[in-house]
Amino acid sequence: MKKIVAICLWLSLGVALSYFTWLGAHRYQVLMIPTYFTVGLSSLCHGFSTAFVVALLLPALDYMALRPFDSFLMLIHTLELTIFALFLSLFFHRTGIRKSVFFAFTLSWWVSRFVQYTVLNSREFREILIFLVGLLLNVLLLPEVKRLLVKLGETERR
Repeated sequence: MKKIVAICLWLSLGVALSYFTWLGAHRYQVLMIPTYFTVGLSSLCHGFSTAFVVALLLPALDYMALRPFDSFLMLIHTLELTIFALFLSLFFHRTGIRKSVFFAFTLSWWVSRFVQYTVLNSREFREILIFLVGLLLNVLLLPEVKRLLVKLGETERR
């Protein structure tokens, strides 16, 4: 029951962050930054199984709420977030948080762009700027927010 509640909380956070991001910028690539953040934070706090479910459901919920991209791109985004959750959970135990976020974000982004290029035969070089912004924000913010959540959890237990 705790895992279901955690998944629902992460999904609601992801949709809310995507909604507020969508109000400012009408590009679906920018919408991926808060979804990466949500999946990464759920992976760091609750492990791969929770992050996997969040990665599977969050693009569908974003699509239903905002319609920011074609339905086929939803599958690519789901693949991208799932790979990110997998790599982050694998690297997190071997390296530090910042290195694992860096490698997981980079690998999942390039794998999904390769799939997008081979399936849709489309490539946009403007996405590299969004990749760099997303990488920088996730590398800087994910460890700090996780540390804050751990401190809050320790304070509540006392």
